[in-house]
Amino acid sequence: MPEQQVYDPYRLIDDVEGLLIQRGHAPVRLDGRTGDRVAGASRLLRGLGIDPLRAPGDALDLDGQIAYQSRVHGD
Repeated sequence: MPEQQVYDPYRLIDDVEGLLIQRGHAPVRLDGRTGDRVAGASRLLRGLGIDPLRAPGDALDLDGQIAYQSRVHGD
């Protein structure tokens, strides 16, 4: 069985953004669409046989749940 391959979906988003800029595009990260970006990156990775996985330290909520509050309550 092959060794499990993992990649950080947030890193993939940064990689793709850089590639698009290199190719003459001007990508814009729209507010409130972070979930769409992460879901799309994770889905692409899974489709390529790579598991989306963040480093444990990167997954910590260090913003005091600001992102959570805005998604749930619109604050």
